[in-house]
Parts: sequence; structure tokens; C-alpha cells
Amino acid sequence: MGHRNRARRGPNGRFRTLHAPHVWWTRFPSPYRENAEYPKRPTPSNRRIVKATTSKPTMNHTRTLAGLIGLSALALTGLSQAQQLYPTVEAKLKPTADNFYTSPSTSELTSVTPGTVLRYRALPAGSLSTNLKEGWQLMYRSNNNKNLPVAMVTTVLIPKSVPATGRKLLSYQAFYDSLTLDCSPSGQATSNALLEKTFFNSALNKGYIVTMADYEGLESQWIVARNSAHGVLDGIRATLRFTKAGLNATTPVGMLGYSGGGFATGWAAEYAPSYAPELKIVGAAEGGLPVNPINVAKKVDGTFWAGAYIGAVVGLSRGYPEINVEDYATPAGVEAVKDAGTRCLTGFPNLLTAYAYKNGTDYYKDPNFLDLPVMQAINRENTMGQFTPKIPLHIFQSIGDQLMPIADVDNLVATYCARGVKVEYKRVWGTDHVIGALGMGGGLTYLLDRFDGKAVPNTCK
Repeated sequence: MGHRNRARRGPNGRFRTLHAPHVWWTRFPSPYRENAEYPKRPTPSNRRIVKATTSKPTMNHTRTLAGLIGLSALALTGLSQAQQLYPTVEAKLKPTADNFYTSPSTSELTSVTPGTVLRYRALPAGSLSTNLKEGWQLMYRSNNNKNLPVAMVTTVLIPKSVPATGRKLLSYQAFYDSLTLDCSPSGQATSNALLEKTFFNSALNKGYIVTMADYEGLESQWIVARNSAHGVLDGIRATLRFTKAGLNATTPVGMLGYSGGGFATGWAAEYAPSYAPELKIVGAAEGGLPVNPINVAKKVDGTFWAGAYIGAVVGLSRGYPEINVEDYATPAGVEAVKDAGTRCLTGFPNLLTAYAYKNGTDYYKDPNFLDLPVMQAINRENTMGQFTPKIPLHIFQSIGDQLMPIADVDNLVATYCARGVKVEYKRVWGTDHVIGALGMGGGLTYLLDRFDGKAVPNTCK
């Protein structure tokens, strides 16, 4: 994935400048404007003038240049924005081979605020929901774990039943748990292969707009708290600013997620008061929580879910470059780290099947690798409960979850309650992490009630 991490420019600043009734390919000084659509990169075969069907060209290049200068002036004064058409998503094109995911340069990212839309494109018709009016993918500015500017992508779904006014937004955090961009929600959305669409289709059927961020970022920083929180919150900001969604700064927002998506949701709730206090978040529903990443790794070591151990270590190392995992790895571990970086938990190539029933001692020289001071220090930064959410929460957890120690979740809820957070906590009978995802239905109902302004339940004693 290293080749995706380099900051590079977009499609060379090529734009399609419109002059009724004709179109010419021209250049524009800066391709990165909020809510800017992106053109297909011109090639020798498509640089020719495109004639309109209504008449022959009557404008000369002088008028084209004059129009371009006028458009530039308007964009710079904020009175208008450059509109650059980026082709509709190609379903078979993976994100790692898709120029849409190429990050702008650091200087270009620094020049705009978090949540600024950098580019956007349409989803193919019929993607993810039969109730979909239109779908979009936005690249936006965010900040990573080190608070450095980065680009991220979110998928925005607008249902046919969306009201003209009073729209509501659900921020859905997928449990994609991936070490490659190819397993990201946006990548799965283009191929209509996202397993989780059942969970947010109910919201679409209610007329709510859904935004679904690739909150791990272009580097796939799995289980890195601050990076995930920023990705979620800036994805919400970008969606609110995206004019085609018909939303604004007063739009109520709910957040929903399970497992890795619950981790991102929970951390977004913790960071929102300091990082994005302007957002009107009415509540969050989160379940299957990896409260303490190292405790999860220890629990799954040697089990069917052992891939989560090596995956979490690789993901954390991407957020904390000071960890050179290979320095601690055995020869087999060095190869495993490279291989795991191409896999994901919920897609293919699959991380779980590759490392089922493996032991951490097979890959790390020190049998107490997870207890090393450097790992414990990083784990503390990524253990939930660092900050206090200012919104009501619905937390649900399977008692017999094979991955997530329920004692950690119990302690997190107790911490929130002691700080005055209103929490509805549901301990669900069951012995399976996957089946625990069915609690998402109750989580969505909880959020619908928050949107409707109903009384907030509180199980804190």
C-alpha cells in the first residue's frame, strides 16, 4: 500500500469548460475546489472539441479564454465554483487502480479546512439500494492520527423518498476492518458487494440520507482511534457541505456502527466535542466494541479469529510509524506482515481464513510482544474512554462474543455513566460476534427516536 500513500496531484488540472452550446477541453489554475467534479483525464482521442447536437460551433478561442478567466475570478471570490466532471464509477475498477483515490498534494490539502470536498463522482444506477435516487462518492480533507492533512473518501446515498426539506443524515460506519483500500466501503459500494447494506437500507427507506466514510483513510489505518474519529467527523462535514445532498449546518446527524464500525463510531462520539463541536449529532449507536485493542488481540490469539491479532498490529503500525513491526517479527512474521497488508476481515483476500488458529508466538520474537512498553503506550491511546461524549449513546454487546471481552465494554459503560453520559446499555445473550450484529436493528430504532425528539432512555444507575 506504500505506493498509495504518496501525496500526488489530481488529473493534471484538466477541466471541461462549458460554453453553450459547445464544449472545449481547457486548463484551469487549480483543480481542487470544494464540491468540484472531476473530468476524465483527457487523452489524444478525447481532447477534440465536442460539438453540441443543437448547432455548429460559433465561439472562437478568444471567447473561450475570456470565459475561463471569468470563471476563475468567480471561483476565487467564492461566488461560483469550478464544476469538473469525473466519470461515473467503474464497477470493476479497484480503488488501488482508480485515479479518483489519488491524493492531492500536501500543500493543496493544507490550503483547505477539514471536511472540504475535494472532488466527487456519481455511483452507477441501482447501487446498494432499490430505493436509491442517487449516489455519490466524495473525496474530502481530513487529519490523520498525527493531525497531518490527508484525503479520505465517503459514499453518500440519497433515497428516492428523501423529503424536500427537513432532511436527516445517518453516518454509518462499516465494519470493513481492512488493511487494503480495495476492501473499503466505497470500493465495495461500486461493485454492489457491500454486505452491510441491509443495516442502512432501513434508514434509506425512512427517507434519511446515508454517508459511509472510508474512515481508515487511504493508508488503511485499521483500529487507529484518532484517525478513525477524524475520518468519520470530516466525512459528516463533507456530506453536509455537498450541495447535491441538500443538507446544511443545522441538519441532525445520527451515527451507527458495529465491531470496527462501532470502534469508529465510539471514537467519533468521544472526539466530536473538541474536534467538530458544530455538528448537530443527536446520538450514536455502537456495538461489538473493541474497547481495548490489545485485550482483543490476546483473546483471539490461537483461535479462528487470530487474523485480527496480526491485522490489528499492522493497522496500528500504520498510524504509529515509530513501530517498525518487522524489528520485532520472526522471519515468518515479516512475511505475514507483508501478506496481511493485502487482506481484510470481511472481503477477499480474507485475513481470517489465512491466519485461523495461528499463534502470535509464530510471528513475533518476544512471546510478550503485546506487553512491551511501546505497545502498551500505543494501546492506551487507542483504548476507548479517553474522552467524554456529549451525546446520548446506545451500546449493545453480545455476552459470549468470541472477540470482544465484555468486561471491557461493561467498564466503558460504567465510565461513561460516572461522567454523566446518558447510556442505554443492552447486554445481549449470545455466543457469536457475527450474530451480535443483529443488534444493529435496535441501534437504528434508537437513532430514529433521537431524530424524532423522543425521551432519551438511560440505564445508568
